[in-house]
Amino acid sequence: MKKLLMIIPLVILLCFTFSCQDKAAMAELEEFKAQAEAEDQNKALVKRWFEEVDKGDIESIFALVDQIFPDDYISHGADYGLHGPKGLKEHITSSQNSFSDMQHIIGNNFAEENMVATQCTFRATHKGEYMGIPPTGKQITFPVLYIHRIEDGKIKEAWIDYDSLLSLAMQLGMELKPKKANIELQK
Repeated sequence: MKKLLMIIPLVILLCFTFSCQDKAAMAELEEFKAQAEAEDQNKALVKRWFEEVDKGDIESIFALVDQIFPDDYISHGADYGLHGPKGLKEHITSSQNSFSDMQHIIGNNFAEENMVATQCTFRATHKGEYMGIPPTGKQITFPVLYIHRIEDGKIKEAWIDYDSLLSLAMQLGMELKPKKANIELQK
């Protein structure tokens, strides 16, 4: 009987230990699921943005800008920096005046915590003046890497990296020539 009385507390202790471990594991699993769901929502938000831009309807794009970009939005690009929805709308207007048939062909779209990285190929037709280059009607294509930071369900900040500003200029017919050296020979 004494042995039985010693085993009962041991069994209760073991049950309690496994129960606590199970609760901790379940809490960790729930936290992981919530993070994965938030990351999926962030990826969907960025994908929605690209899809709307690619449709080309300026009024719909502007409505979405007002919905998903906060007033303190900032974008960092190789050839520009944008601030707020107003700056983004000006950039969109300029882009739409210069290019038609815009497409962001998404290759990879990764999310970690509140950051979304999207690798895509950008395609468009040059229909209006861009960087002083008159319309050529040429289709341009180049790779782009976007990184978006999402905060409270809105795109708060973006980094845009494309190695193709030079490629874009060349696709539009610009020629690269070395700068003439201004060297006087010493006698």
